[in-house]
Amino acid sequence: MRRPFAVVTLALIFMLTVPVPTLQAQPTADDSTLTRLLRYPDIHRDRIVFVYAGDIWLVGTEGGLARRLTSHEGMELYPKLSPDGRWIAFSGEYDGTRQVYVMPGEGGTPTQLTFYNDVGPMPPRGGTDYRIYGWTPDGSHVVFRANRLPWGVRAGRPYQVPVTGGLETPLAIPESGGADLSPDGTQVVFTPKDREFRTWKRYRGGRAQDVWVYDLEANTARQITDGPATDNQPVWVDETVYFTSDREWKLNLYAVGPQGGVATKVTFHEDYDVLWPSGGPGGVVYENGGWIWRFDPSSRETTKVPIRVAGDFPYTQPMLKDVSDGIQTSAISPSGARALFEARGDLFTVPAEHGQVRNITRSQGVREMDPSWSPDGRWIAYLSDRSGEYEVYVRSQDGSGEERRVTTDGEIWRFSPVWSPDSKRMAFGDKRQRLQVLDVESGRITDVDRSETNDITDFAWSPDSKWIAYRKTADTRLAQIWLWSLNGGDPTPLTDPMVASYSPAFDPDGRYLYFLSNRDMNLTFSGWEAFFVYTGPTRVYAATLNADEPRPFQPRSDEEEPDGEADGDESDNGNDDGEKNGDGDGDEVEVRIDVEGFESRVVAIPGPSGRYGNLEGTENGPVYTFAPTGGDTPPALKLYLLEDRKEETILSGIGSIRISADRKKVLYSANGKWAIADLAADQTAGDKPLDLSGMQVTIDPRAEWAQMYTDAWRITRDWFYDPNLHGVDWELMR
Repeated sequence: MRRPFAVVTLALIFMLTVPVPTLQAQPTADDSTLTRLLRYPDIHRDRIVFVYAGDIWLVGTEGGLARRLTSHEGMELYPKLSPDGRWIAFSGEYDGTRQVYVMPGEGGTPTQLTFYNDVGPMPPRGGTDYRIYGWTPDGSHVVFRANRLPWGVRAGRPYQVPVTGGLETPLAIPESGGADLSPDGTQVVFTPKDREFRTWKRYRGGRAQDVWVYDLEANTARQITDGPATDNQPVWVDETVYFTSDREWKLNLYAVGPQGGVATKVTFHEDYDVLWPSGGPGGVVYENGGWIWRFDPSSRETTKVPIRVAGDFPYTQPMLKDVSDGIQTSAISPSGARALFEARGDLFTVPAEHGQVRNITRSQGVREMDPSWSPDGRWIAYLSDRSGEYEVYVRSQDGSGEERRVTTDGEIWRFSPVWSPDSKRMAFGDKRQRLQVLDVESGRITDVDRSETNDITDFAWSPDSKWIAYRKTADTRLAQIWLWSLNGGDPTPLTDPMVASYSPAFDPDGRYLYFLSNRDMNLTFSGWEAFFVYTGPTRVYAATLNADEPRPFQPRSDEEEPDGEADGDESDNGNDDGEKNGDGDGDEVEVRIDVEGFESRVVAIPGPSGRYGNLEGTENGPVYTFAPTGGDTPPALKLYLLEDRKEETILSGIGSIRISADRKKVLYSANGKWAIADLAADQTAGDKPLDLSGMQVTIDPRAEWAQMYTDAWRITRDWFYDPNLHGVDWELMR
């Protein structure tokens, strides 16, 4: 500690003035009948105001059925009752910006007090502008926090505004988090740091808050709490300052004198934190576990206020909604006849031109995601959490019949399954950083490999369905392409670990492996600092899969053929860019890969370095998206013709793309629309957009919210850096 706790005499005096805590009274109401998610309470004698679903409600201190006071679709927050209980100040969004309002204590038409633009939406951890602190003791002004400091939109300071109208004026405090006026209005208890909206637990860093008191008359400040834990949300009631602290790891309410000293713990919650306390005649009210509790200083008791909220709640009613603007993932049928979309947790197939949109899942409260169409056109595979965890399912491509669950071991987040070309297997990664292969018929899973650093989500099947090339992080912390064979053996690295290589894609004829790699060292020297920057290092590369295959871009030579040469002479003049692996009569491709010497067979596809992506192989050469380095130029879809040694532009100014299994069509997005085009040169983006008007779903909000809650629980579990979750019982947490 940097200073002694307190002078002994001050501690003794404080012990006489602060009530000794007692055991909390148990609530008498059945918790299952009470409403939760009650927030930002305030109290005045026998009345409590609070926020539920973005509206302000009123209830007696004994609980019961609450009455709604506001109903605007905007958020009304931070209600504070006036010292005489006749008015309520709050923060509202009635005119499109957040402002300070007052309305009668029993409800009525609000009156706007402030007109200075707010800072606009902020991330949840930033909170909001115009947070109401309370009232001056005479009820003439509303005190609030406004985010008007020049060093950041999240930084604010206290202001006061007359209830009868007029300009707001700042208090002397230069910056604040939570705050409350003393009963006589001459002092303010506050935290100089603002962290109330951040959800950090057991934090002991530099932004841990302490409670201070500012004397508005003497223009001085004194610190009344000091320690490594968080002390925040101070409330001044009579001669006592109450605040929340996690000095015993869970935020509870503590009490201390205005001059400081030894703080006394007055609530003893063990499961959930005490949040947003507010005080007045009648005690201190606060949130805990979604309920509102009241601490009574005179009786030294803490009780849960049994509140029930009733209303029409229109946003809980089933509704028909167009979900075409909420597409999450996309796919395309093998021939490009239909597109496949995931939106709002359902799967839709959309015709390229003729026919109807089909919702092939129609499940509320269940999320289907990451769909893919089998190359033989018969099945659609996807992930679904119907069982409680994400499992792989398949169903008929037209939505008929029942879905079939293929996996049964879901316990961790899985990534998009990718079909093998023969439609017999799928490969997918997961948050255990594994790459696995699933036999669709039997459900048997084979482990391919596991990464020590990153998820394995970048991989491709060979055209004969016997190999997988995938990206894995090397010990150098650079991306490296590895190879796995369905016929057995250990995974093998293909590319040099000293240069980043990724996005593997097989040539459909089994000749080449295409991939992206950062091998261009385009040196830029800063004009301001002594730094070198290497920009735009990426290009497309190709390597022959076996050593006998002729490499692309062999030197060519124009030769004169002398008279008298035999007709049909097919001698090699160096003009062949490589024969196909097969006899050209439709035989199935059989891929042979020589790992040894792979890097020595790598050649660059001609073209500038820049931003490449979406690499796929076609019978004519690699197809990819490209945009120049720097700027925000939308990418273009391009095809490099190996035989002609030239690049063609297929589409310009596009977003997402998906190439059909037959490599003849492309599904793409551009300017907010989706379309299917030929995989050929000089297509017009936006031509013949898909009709998505049939992508409608009857939404059951409560079922969706339950699924979203569980998804949040799963995502936190599976992305947390410690697999043991710091020892937290995660099922109990849910």
